[in-house]
Amino acid sequence: MPLLLLGLVIGVALVLLYKSQTGPGVRLFNGGETYILIDGGTLRLRKGWVPPRVLSALADLLRDAGVSEGHITLSPDRRVAVSWHVPPALHQQIRNLLLSES
Repeated sequence: MPLLLLGLVIGVALVLLYKSQTGPGVRLFNGGETYILIDGGTLRLRKGWVPPRVLSALADLLRDAGVSEGHITLSPDRRVAVSWHVPPALHQQIRNLLLSES
């Protein structure tokens, strides 16, 4: 009986540890990051905050380039990650827009 109880306690601890690491669903970004989704040519701010003026300029830039899907992530330490859907020629312009105003 004590062995069964010990096994049960270890099992519960492992499940709780696993759940705390994985979280619900797929983790696209860590806490504190800004996540911008490009969906059908429109920008949707999924997490974080970007000034409306910057979001509008970013939308114009991506629309002019014909980008209709993808994502952009801005980390708390001011690193910008851009999905492969966005042409590499635009990456620096996107960084300049996001980092100059935020």
